[in-house]
Amino acid sequence: MAENIKPGSLFVGEGVVIKGNFDVPDMAAIAGLVEGELTTKQVMVDSSGVINGKVNAETVEVRGEITQGLSVTDHLTVYATGKITGTIEYSQISVEKGAHLTGDLKVISKPSY
Repeated sequence: MAENIKPGSLFVGEGVVIKGNFDVPDMAAIAGLVEGELTTKQVMVDSSGVINGKVNAETVEVRGEITQGLSVTDHLTVYATGKITGTIEYSQISVEKGAHLTGDLKVISKPSY
């Protein structure tokens, strides 16, 4: 996953814990633990990754866990190992068999740019 990281991106490796609110211009790849709110263009949560806080992004792929909900203005993909709790706002969603979604699901309109 680290080889795909480009400028303006955040990579949190497995076993790493970071705390705070993060504004990431491009992409966030999470294999460790993020405690706090994350706002970015694209999020990839690896199977070992956990975000304990709200996520705001255009596209999100979840193989790990997001707590406290998220808002996705474009596409949300939840894989079989993924788990999301809280309010889940999305424009489009794909969910694999085995994924866990707990909370309120809300469809939002995709913003026009």
